[in-house]
Amino acid sequence: MKHLCLISCILILCGCSGRVRYSSEVETALKSLDLVISNKEMIEGQKENRILKLRAGVSSAVSDIERYGVYNDLFNEYFQYNIDSTISYAYRKIELAEFSGNEELVRDAVLDLADRYAMSGLYDAILSLFEEYDYQWLEEARYLSILNTVYSNLSKSSNDHVLSMKYIRKKDEYQQKLLSTLKDDDIGRIFIQTDILLENNKAQEVLDLLLPWVASNDPALEDQGVIYYTMARAYSMIGDNENAVLWYAKSARSDLLVPKYEYRSLYELARCLYEKNDIERAYTYITRSVQDAVRSNAQLHKQFSYEILPVISSSYDKFVSQKNKAIVSALLVSCFLLFFLVILSVFLIRERNRVLIAERQTKESNRMLQELTDQLQKNVNILQETNQVKDMYLGRYLNMCSEYIDGLEKYRTSLRKVIKDGEDVMTALKSKEFMEKALNDFYNQFDATFLDLFPDFISQLNELLQEDKKVSYHSKERLLTTELRVLALIRLGVDDSVKIASFLRRSVSTVYNYRVKMRNASVCDREDFENRIMDIGTRQ
Repeated sequence: MKHLCLISCILILCGCSGRVRYSSEVETALKSLDLVISNKEMIEGQKENRILKLRAGVSSAVSDIERYGVYNDLFNEYFQYNIDSTISYAYRKIELAEFSGNEELVRDAVLDLADRYAMSGLYDAILSLFEEYDYQWLEEARYLSILNTVYSNLSKSSNDHVLSMKYIRKKDEYQQKLLSTLKDDDIGRIFIQTDILLENNKAQEVLDLLLPWVASNDPALEDQGVIYYTMARAYSMIGDNENAVLWYAKSARSDLLVPKYEYRSLYELARCLYEKNDIERAYTYITRSVQDAVRSNAQLHKQFSYEILPVISSSYDKFVSQKNKAIVSALLVSCFLLFFLVILSVFLIRERNRVLIAERQTKESNRMLQELTDQLQKNVNILQETNQVKDMYLGRYLNMCSEYIDGLEKYRTSLRKVIKDGEDVMTALKSKEFMEKALNDFYNQFDATFLDLFPDFISQLNELLQEDKKVSYHSKERLLTTELRVLALIRLGVDDSVKIASFLRRSVSTVYNYRVKMRNASVCDREDFENRIMDIGTRQ
């Protein structure tokens, strides 16, 4: 019967399994990405709320400059989120800037529009736009960046080798000009440098540049997606697919948290997972990529997503079909085994009833015997401890009584001397020296007696405390701190804070604070800490 059950479990597991195994770091990154994807509505809702608030600011703007600022904020919110809306606000910025006659604002708005045209693949429109607004563009980093993007994309999409090489030369020209205009601390310089290195197949140099930079800097969420995507590409180029998946996942998570829907990381991640045969996740990611590309209306990203979507979708359909067939087969086998097990169980139940009754009676007898044995041993331990405490404290009590009588005699003698010397008796009586000495002697006796009874108290207490809260104690001193005396009294059964406060000559709130402090320092449950203190000295 055991073998039949094992076969059934194997069949079911084979039919339902299919998850590819990753390292713990990669799995954590993928689960974090899955969580962000599942929270899509919440993240988009926060984005839409910000946009609604900005739209409300348009009507309340009192000047063209203020209204331009609102349009600019709306442009930035829609940037890489919805191309149509971004272009619409870029046109509004141009119209308002031209109306105000502010050439700097016109330049900013035209560059915004050209940037969005680039993502839509409208390269001729970009060049026409720059011709229409004939400024001294060559000193403008954004202008160089846009043309670098234009000619880079044209070189990749052209089927004419001669024309493609022409575009590459133009791209290199603008790329170098852009690099020379950017400052050393500009993150855009990092992007250009890594692009150049990747184009020249120097992936390891990219990692040597970015890994220390990421470790020592805290890039904004909007920049994280680009940086992590570049690192993932570098890892992919050197054949380290595990780290490529890790950084693609981190990049995609950053992009979706912004949120921005013009990205490449998620569908590149889908492609990597497809190659690893993680079809289910790959299908989820490529589906989300296509949805975002359609929503943002980014033509280039639609094209990239559509290229791999049919392949993954076909594989996913086959995966689901195979999985369903395996589940059906496993269910049929399970039904057969279930029928067989029912018949076998009826037979075995009859045979085992007698044995079960006998076993039940034996177990009950053994349980009761064990309870009686445990209770007896507990009572014996209590009696032994009680006798030990009684003997120890009786001796200490007699000794303290004798010392107390001697102390009174010495105190009486000192008073006689005071009277004899003509000093003020009332002053001598008000002195706390005698009482402080008596209390110190009493506490010293208490400490010594307690440590004789429980020599391992400090070491066993430290086992209950956090590493940085352990008690430092020198056995030669044989003295306890006030906190340790509180715990010592609790071990002796005195758990009333009022009684403890009276015994130690401290306020009730002080005792309470000591108890709370020690509970917070424990490694066990706070409510169970004092119960564990009561067990000190009972372990063998």
